[in-house]
Amino acid sequence: MSDDELTLYPWRKRVKTLPKSFKNPIVNIIRVGHVPKLASTRERIRENLGINRKPPTAYHDEKARLELKELVKGTDLYDKAMWDERDE
Repeated sequence: MSDDELTLYPWRKRVKTLPKSFKNPIVNIIRVGHVPKLASTRERIRENLGINRKPPTAYHDEKARLELKELVKGTDLYDKAMWDERDE
């Protein structure tokens, strides 16, 4: 982005590193498809209520999580989040 464009669009400035407070939410989105990971206690409560243990979103669908992971790998967000697949 040129200096002229930065003057016009200051919010488009490249981010070199993400704030530490962003890491966990981003990692959770990449890993499970949700910002907060659902605790096993919550899963049991959902099951007792007669609904799926996991919400019917990327959290529940392994294929969707893998697709999400592949999409993120194609961006610099993957590296900026300092995410390592070995952490899984």
